[in-house]
Amino acid sequence: MFKNEFRVKSSTPLKGAEQKKLKSTVCKCFNLSNEALDEFLNHKQLTLLKAITISNDIVKIFCAQDVAIVFEFKGKYYPTLFMIWTFPQILPRLKSDNNLYSKLKTSTDLTVKDLNSITHEINNDHVLTSLPVDQCVSLCTNSCQKILGIGNLIMDGNSIKEQEPNRNKCLKVMHYYGDELYKSHILQIIPDVISSMEREFVNAPEINNGLQIQSEDNQTIVEKMDELFMTCSLKALKHSITKEMLPILASTFYKKYVMSFCPEGIELDIKKTSFKKLSTFLQLLDKEGIIKFNIGSNGIAEIVRIIHTNSRFQDANLEDNTEKENVDQFSPPVKEIYVVTPGLHPIFSEFLCRKGDELSVSSIRRYVTEYIKKHELQDSTNPSMVNTNDVLKKILSQRKDKSSISFKELIEEITKLMHRTEIAVLNTETKKNLKKKINNIEMTVNNRSGNKKVTLVNNLELYGIDVIKFSKECQHGVAASTTINDIPSAQNRQVQIQGSQILFVYKLLTDQYKIPVKFIRGHENYLKKPKK
Repeated sequence: MFKNEFRVKSSTPLKGAEQKKLKSTVCKCFNLSNEALDEFLNHKQLTLLKAITISNDIVKIFCAQDVAIVFEFKGKYYPTLFMIWTFPQILPRLKSDNNLYSKLKTSTDLTVKDLNSITHEINNDHVLTSLPVDQCVSLCTNSCQKILGIGNLIMDGNSIKEQEPNRNKCLKVMHYYGDELYKSHILQIIPDVISSMEREFVNAPEINNGLQIQSEDNQTIVEKMDELFMTCSLKALKHSITKEMLPILASTFYKKYVMSFCPEGIELDIKKTSFKKLSTFLQLLDKEGIIKFNIGSNGIAEIVRIIHTNSRFQDANLEDNTEKENVDQFSPPVKEIYVVTPGLHPIFSEFLCRKGDELSVSSIRRYVTEYIKKHELQDSTNPSMVNTNDVLKKILSQRKDKSSISFKELIEEITKLMHRTEIAVLNTETKKNLKKKINNIEMTVNNRSGNKKVTLVNNLELYGIDVIKFSKECQHGVAASTTINDIPSAQNRQVQIQGSQILFVYKLLTDQYKIPVKFIRGHENYLKKPKK
């Protein structure tokens, strides 16, 4: 299909819903887990290329950061060589003789004679016979470990086995090593990554074993995430939530308290648990007699009571071993993000990261660790030390000793060279991300018709404050009407209070919500200045 040059008709970035649909389709077609695919893509920009081949066939090519990973032809999805080299277990693998590569250059149709046997732990014939017509398979030679092509069976495996070796065509090769798709949208974009993969390519896991191990891994991930989520929640209920704080919003409980008990370096994601939703998990705790959970008529979920006599709170693992700090000390729900700079591109390019890509601290540590392992830079006598190569020496040019560095110091040096930004996570009702430095809470007093004054408060939801509850507190506190405004150009809702209520709002935010003064703006001119 890609033996000759093809023409790209259009290139379109995929939107959020389109990306989710593609990921779901790829996972379903190739028996991949969502976690494995997400880690492989790592928030890369996905693009759809519509290409026209020399035979006027239209092919959809899906790319991650311009690297082709999957293509669709006549409603069927095929992985590219880069994809199959990363996940060798996703397709059955057929062996041919050692002249396979030369045959692919001359013809993309393979005969029964060209195929010898299928790779399997006991090499049973029934594995090949179980393959149906139109089954997608990968191809390699008897002596070569590297997969060289992706094909489609023209006849079923049983027919192939029954026939004597002859010239009947049995397999159509769709994509192979050295074709135009490989050259233009894989090798040309990531040559260093491909050369490294070719050096380190090992035998792919067998088709049955690979899928079984993958299923077990998926089950283990869900179970571990369930256990972590339960432990963090019980710790938060036991050590952080007092009787005076009840009732507490479910979203505030999760964002502000449960997340704070998550161990450093581990990301707690409720979507990776078996519960999927916070309300489902809290209903389970209610059923087990740990809390009393309520969803009001307005749809707001709250924890109204904690039953500390429940036996689950007696577990020794729930003891808070962290340093005692002010439990109510406020920290905005932000996540540090670092941007890949040109100087660090030689390291991260091996993992399909480009200049300007945003990485979390955990991703940086993982990539640097893999880089050290790949290039065998770990000191044999002291595992905590790293022996630098030319790339690392150039990055550490400001240090006196460039020959070796500890892993901890290396991470610190790399993060210092990256541009730092923050992602401010809004509450669970809005489900939006603000990819920039978190804004302050803004308070202003405006005049309305009839010279009536109103106080406007913005950016409350960035700090995990429920605007409905906040507006009721203002309404009762100053005996004035309040309104919640949806501002089209803003990322969150605005609270409007009748009259000039700056001082009341300021005191409410600092005293009850424990928000530091540095995150509040607009109160400066209203505070009483001390007399000289």
